[in-house]
Amino acid sequence: MSGDGDSRDAVLRDFLTWLEQNDPDGGWYLDEDPVEMPAPVATPEPAIPEPAASAPTAPDPTPPERAAATVAAAPEPVASAAAEVPGGLAKPRRQLPPLDLDSAFKRRAEIFVAETVGKIARQSGAGGLAADPYLVEAGGDKAAALARLKAEVLPCTACSLSGGRKNTVFGAGDPDADIFFIGEAPGRDEDLQGEPFVGRSGQLLTKIIGAIGLGREDVYIGNILKCRPPENRDPTGVEVEACEPHLMRQLAIIQPRVICCLGRIAAQTLLGVDTSLKRLRDSVHFYAGVPVMATYHPAALLRNPDYKRDTWDDVRRLRVLHDALLEQD
Repeated sequence: MSGDGDSRDAVLRDFLTWLEQNDPDGGWYLDEDPVEMPAPVATPEPAIPEPAASAPTAPDPTPPERAAATVAAAPEPVASAAAEVPGGLAKPRRQLPPLDLDSAFKRRAEIFVAETVGKIARQSGAGGLAADPYLVEAGGDKAAALARLKAEVLPCTACSLSGGRKNTVFGAGDPDADIFFIGEAPGRDEDLQGEPFVGRSGQLLTKIIGAIGLGREDVYIGNILKCRPPENRDPTGVEVEACEPHLMRQLAIIQPRVICCLGRIAAQTLLGVDTSLKRLRDSVHFYAGVPVMATYHPAALLRNPDYKRDTWDDVRRLRVLHDALLEQD
């Protein structure tokens, strides 16, 4: 175990050194080649009947009504997915290393957590994320439910982006993750590999996650869109309406304890607001009763090193909130 500790310390040392650099490219910190993801392990299709209800339809374009309509279309909300699905199959959580915080930040983080826990308690009427029908039918097996949804999403042709893609980028990570990171859309490297966040910004996200004592294997990573927009342009409203239901169903299967939106577009889309990222970062928001935090997209850090320190504060608060929520179990 001491070797694991040494490795974590090295990751953190490298990150803190990079944090003080003004070089937007990160210099030595990022590799030259995109992240090579391991070949996915085939998950057998669960032998269960097709659900009677059809898949969720494209949400209403009016932002506040859109999320409400999607939640209402799901099964009756319950306090947790485990209460509805038989024989909960959640795996034991890995023991995470403690996060080393300076006293000033620790005090601010404690205030942040206390305020957030109070807000969560006041969200009790929101009902929480209703368990997705596939999760219920799979008896709580999140991996099987995700595999079934993925098989539906990969050949999707609901918008014009399907005509130019190399691969559909469904999402990747731990089906039992407590933290769900949401980006905007796949880029070139993601389109080529069919995996989220594997280019330069993906390398940086991996290292940011590592700096707070987690790994990609501990979280789930996805995007608002599953196909790459031409020239990495912003998603259009039509594309979001066609693709966002897939993300909502991923959330309803994984049942994360906290969501972290990477960048303005991801946060505004999920929350149905047009608030600036600066203001969104100032406090915790909620999606179907789940706390949502927002921070800068890793690509923004590569363009503007001034965002590094703010992002570091954001992700440390994310880890502190994550730990506090698990302690309540």
